[in-house]
Amino acid sequence: MNSSSRAKDGRRFQVKDFLRADGVTVDSPDDRLTMEDTLLAGDFYHKELRDGLFLHLSDVREERAFTAVSTLKEELSCIFFLDGDVEVAIGDRTFAFHGSRQRIIEGAAIMNSAPETFRRSSGGDQHLRHLVVSASPEWLNLDGLTHLRDERRASTLLKDHLADHRWSLTPRLADLVRQLFAPTPLMPELRDLYLECRAVEIVVETISAVMRAERRTDGPQLLARHDAARLQRAKDIIAVNLMQPLSVDMVAREAGISASGLQRLFRLSEGMGVFAYVRQQRLERAFEALKAHEATIQQASIIAGYTNPANFTTAFKRHFGKTPRSIFCE
Repeated sequence: MNSSSRAKDGRRFQVKDFLRADGVTVDSPDDRLTMEDTLLAGDFYHKELRDGLFLHLSDVREERAFTAVSTLKEELSCIFFLDGDVEVAIGDRTFAFHGSRQRIIEGAAIMNSAPETFRRSSGGDQHLRHLVVSASPEWLNLDGLTHLRDERRASTLLKDHLADHRWSLTPRLADLVRQLFAPTPLMPELRDLYLECRAVEIVVETISAVMRAERRTDGPQLLARHDAARLQRAKDIIAVNLMQPLSVDMVAREAGISASGLQRLFRLSEGMGVFAYVRQQRLERAFEALKAHEATIQQASIIAGYTNPANFTTAFKRHFGKTPRSIFCE
């Protein structure tokens, strides 16, 4: 059965509101804390969108330091912090989450394959904005994994109890997260469908990101320190000169490695060659320019390195799942 709760602007969450949930306890360094004291104030949303698929969203001001303890069921948690700092303990493992820095949002994927004690602590007096999409094993097996090409590999990853996977969000995934904080005005009967579609896509993107990272670090493909340093130099050179004509020879020379050696490092680390990586980075920069209305579609096409807008649209939609026009018009 679906359950939901929503805090409107200015809603204040008191100690007694937390304690209404089964098995939840609250502690605070303030010995004078009472049931009527406010812990959070602002917007809060929690809903089971479909059996086994949950959305938790908060945009609140923490007014006091506190620790809440509960029990976490078996689930995959896809976690994104935009503002604020929180420490979480699941079982005997501790996880720290921090708000985005320099507009870069970090994603975290944690799979607990058995029920565990959940302890959440924060220092209070901060703006907290975060999103969690969680999915039960039943939902993942029946619905979530069917969206992935490599279901067997994904199933193996989901058995990795309390592994902490982190990555920087692609522009597409960052856009999905922001859409859930500022959804398009819709008829009430369409809102849940809107949220569910984006939550499903976030789960799929999260598992895909974890799988890509796992493939890069499998077996003997871990890079030696000097190779990792050369690869990072090459990426920095590409980032600085992204809008300039680039060649593998030029990037390799500046990074202090042979062209063939550079191609090898990119294939091991990124799963693609240098030119494919450059195309991807240019597409992502074009996405950001369109999203911020800093470029027209024609200009974004040039940013991405395409002289033919039709070819740009095809490549853009293949990479992001949306057309340039739809991003520009949002």
